[in-house]
Amino acid sequence: MLQAINDFIVEAMDYVLGWLLYLPRDLRLVLVAVLTSAILTFVRLWTTDQDWLGRANRDQKRLKELIRQARREKDKEAVRRYKQTLMLIKLRSLKFEGKPLLAAVIPIALLATWCFARLGYEPPRPGETVELRLYVPASAIGKHAYVVRRDGLQPLSGWIATVEKDTPPPIRGLWDAFNAKVKKWLKMTPPLEGVARWRFKTTGSKKRYLLRIRYDGKTYEKELLVGTRHAPSAVDFPNDGKVQAIELALKPVKLFGVIGGLDFIHFPPWLVAYLIIAIPFVTVFKRVFKIY
Repeated sequence: MLQAINDFIVEAMDYVLGWLLYLPRDLRLVLVAVLTSAILTFVRLWTTDQDWLGRANRDQKRLKELIRQARREKDKEAVRRYKQTLMLIKLRSLKFEGKPLLAAVIPIALLATWCFARLGYEPPRPGETVELRLYVPASAIGKHAYVVRRDGLQPLSGWIATVEKDTPPPIRGLWDAFNAKVKKWLKMTPPLEGVARWRFKTTGSKKRYLLRIRYDGKTYEKELLVGTRHAPSAVDFPNDGKVQAIELALKPVKLFGVIGGLDFIHFPPWLVAYLIIAIPFVTVFKRVFKIY
């Protein structure tokens, strides 16, 4: 049910934001982040008392000047009085923060749902090699699984794969090294289970392939999209007690090819870049358009 709702939202949002997928990778990330900042900022015009907040902002600036002056004059009583007034204004300003968040939550949720489905990974191109992985419990090591033959796909390692013990992902660059150290410090390194791997090269003209995996008497399906504007979902979770996950090892989207993810809090690279851009742009919009 939840998956169906998610798919409906993504497909509906394609009509609104699908044009972004025709833009260069970095530009679409920047535009989505800036759009988020704009929503969070401009919604304040209709949900807050801008006149009161403007006067409160000016009063706070003046009080900070008075505090600095009182400190230079070593007037402790004046410093204490100004600080109390400043704190009172800040506390009263907090009552205006709830409505903007409530008004923005639906558009931001729709935008985030679309981004998670469309911006996370680079779509594979025709002729590229794609790796498919089947994750199973360690007790299944030594068993076999196979992918049903598909026209247009050339297996580089055969259609049949043996379940082997998984290996830690290789550390490439500072982002991976940082994530590895933090996960080790937090003791978040999960035990290695079993995995079966296939590597395919696309040779046909199709854009959609439905991969069928036969394992332990059951059939599992995974969609592979090639040469499209958006990537297929990277990981599916059957949750049937036999298979833990089915993954397409797609290339994650990284801003400028550099900004990585934060694995220890499950933030993919695109989300880290998105937050790095969106958060400061809220302040930029507020200052440029004088929104409080």
